[in-house]
Amino acid sequence: MKLRAAWGELCLCLAFAGAGLFWVAIALRMQLWDGFAPASGFLPLIYGVLLIVLAMLATIVDVLGGRDASAEMPGPVGRPLLVLAALAAGVAGIELIGFCASMFLAMLFLFRVAEKRSMTASLATSAGSALVLVLIFRNWLGVPMPVGPWGF
Repeated sequence: MKLRAAWGELCLCLAFAGAGLFWVAIALRMQLWDGFAPASGFLPLIYGVLLIVLAMLATIVDVLGGRDASAEMPGPVGRPLLVLAALAAGVAGIELIGFCASMFLAMLFLFRVAEKRSMTASLATSAGSALVLVLIFRNWLGVPMPVGPWGF
């Protein structure tokens, strides 16, 4: 394993462990339990401990495991850029064509182009996902959302 790759992985693991320690320190200043229910400090404590444990496991596996980092090729950059472009276009289109239509088109693009799914599966999954999002946020939670020119 190259020392430079191991050093970068070690620094990243230590940064995550530090973030976990920060969460734990903040959570311990808050109330953890309130009668029969968890209080505001409970979840940050759990997340902080999990982050520390996962960072230490990643350190053991990646840095101390002796894996050859030079044998791995970095993944293509194209797919993450497609996802980023779809998200940006989806957010930008919310005011113009409405939340439901914008999310449908963004997900259709992701399923069809980025994930290379069939058109039928992409259409069905995108429509179902957009409708579930509208049902949850608009109907159940009462979040006002732009409806666009078509009224949905």
